[in-house]
Amino acid sequence: MPQTDTATETVPAATLYAWQRRAQRHLADLIEHGATLDLPPLLWTLAPNGNLIGTADGIGFTPAIQRETVRRWADHVGARVDTEYTTDGREELYAGWKDDERRTRGCFRATILVHREVPQPGNL
Repeated sequence: MPQTDTATETVPAATLYAWQRRAQRHLADLIEHGATLDLPPLLWTLAPNGNLIGTADGIGFTPAIQRETVRRWADHVGARVDTEYTTDGREELYAGWKDDERRTRGCFRATILVHREVPQPGNL
């Protein structure tokens, strides 16, 4: 059965676990590639449907590092980075990818608080 975005109640648990196990094996390889190629570490999430989400958010990630991290991982898998600017001052980066051979897919993403790049009074 191909991987879908169908609600989990219509997909048998055994199928969801099979998708997650397949993605877990792929994740192990991605982490190994990242270490070998000196890519920045990501926060990884494994969704119930087997999608892998690599997030470049958190302590120690400046806006410039977030952009560079998403770009480098996207380049690694041949994905394009899309950028969206929200009305509340966020920059959302998203690079979706699909690996037909492994039958896995996922994305690299970051939420950048653009106001953090502007020097604030007292932080100069």
